[in-house]
Amino acid sequence: MSELDVELSETERSFGLRQIQAGHARMLVIGRVLPQPIGAVWNALTDPSSIGAYFVEPTGDFRRGGDYEVPGFSQGAILRCDPPRLLTLSWIPPHGNDGELEIHLSDEDGATRVELLYASVRKRFAVMTPDVNEWAAGPGWEFFLDNLTAHLDNREVRPIDRDWRTMEGADKELYHARNDEWVRVREEFERDHSPLPGPE
Repeated sequence: MSELDVELSETERSFGLRQIQAGHARMLVIGRVLPQPIGAVWNALTDPSSIGAYFVEPTGDFRRGGDYEVPGFSQGAILRCDPPRLLTLSWIPPHGNDGELEIHLSDEDGATRVELLYASVRKRFAVMTPDVNEWAAGPGWEFFLDNLTAHLDNREVRPIDRDWRTMEGADKELYHARNDEWVRVREEFERDHSPLPGPE
């Protein structure tokens, strides 16, 4: 098995449906197991300075019901927070199509299972759109988890650049391979589900 195949196999990918504040939404589900204990993973996902070390440091009122902003990426509200297992945020990216991000953590013999759920009223949010430079949600959130993992391992994290077209080398190959996996999973899902109303 190639190194690329190993990286692809580390992640579970699926689709679902979810009702969010903005309406009926499609939802992608990313599952991955990290070797660190649940407390360390929770802290890295919720402490603003830790988030800034591997993503972009958020600003705002960090309590349930409080508003937040991740400069250049999103703004929204903290909808639910149940340490150290559940965090739910409304997620409104610059293009303005509302979404919702939910992260579930569970202990697995000292390691942590992360389940990241991202729902959007957009139909085509999960995979690459050639004429749109913003990251597709499927491979994009996987790179977010890569950086989270690298941060927890005290390894170098990837630079944060929302334009996937600037990627080169192994990162570009991995991004495209992950996108292909999301295309496949989405096609399987769409065979069994009617299209939802809403923007493309």
